[in-house]
Amino acid sequence: MLTIIVADTKPYRAERIAAVLADYADSEVIMLDDTLISIDALEHYVYPSLFTLNTPVVHGRFILEAKEKELSAALIKKLIASPTVFLLEELSLSKPFITSIKKQGAIVHVQEPAKKAEKESLFNQVSFVTIASKKDRWLAYQAVLAKYPIEAVLGLLYWKVRDVALKERDPDGQYHVLYAALLEAHAAAWQQGTPLSLAIEKVLLTH
Repeated sequence: MLTIIVADTKPYRAERIAAVLADYADSEVIMLDDTLISIDALEHYVYPSLFTLNTPVVHGRFILEAKEKELSAALIKKLIASPTVFLLEELSLSKPFITSIKKQGAIVHVQEPAKKAEKESLFNQVSFVTIASKKDRWLAYQAVLAKYPIEAVLGLLYWKVRDVALKERDPDGQYHVLYAALLEAHAAAWQQGTPLSLAIEKVLLTH
């Protein structure tokens, strides 16, 4: 029997290995790795000793990785048909190889890649400053504050307002005025000890 466990995380491999070995608690486990044995040498364990009462388990670690082509179709058949349990632990194997060896009857456990959480860009979220509706602007501002502290938002807010202001031809334009008001509110909040988020909120609702 041939079982292959493929994962780059040790906990996953350990869990799967334990599940396999649980069925062979009384068996001898022969530990091998790529420094002790070649792929072809696995054939030495295909036929267990007649004096072995329990099914032997050959636990190989990282033997196949980068050497998949060395595992011949003939040897694969022997490992799968063998009364010996071949338990191979690998960090990674190619998808074509995994597909092929599964079709031949091997049991393969592959850890599914972790889904990467989509990171919301705070740079994009401060674009609320350009929303025309004061109500919608306020709601968007509150949504951002629910995720990030005002200290993290404010620096990017300055950047966004300044970026828009630079596109205005009028030095007294809406966003030039807003930029100056944000600076003043920031300084006043620091001097007076008032909540910074409320000071900024007031500016966003009055400009």
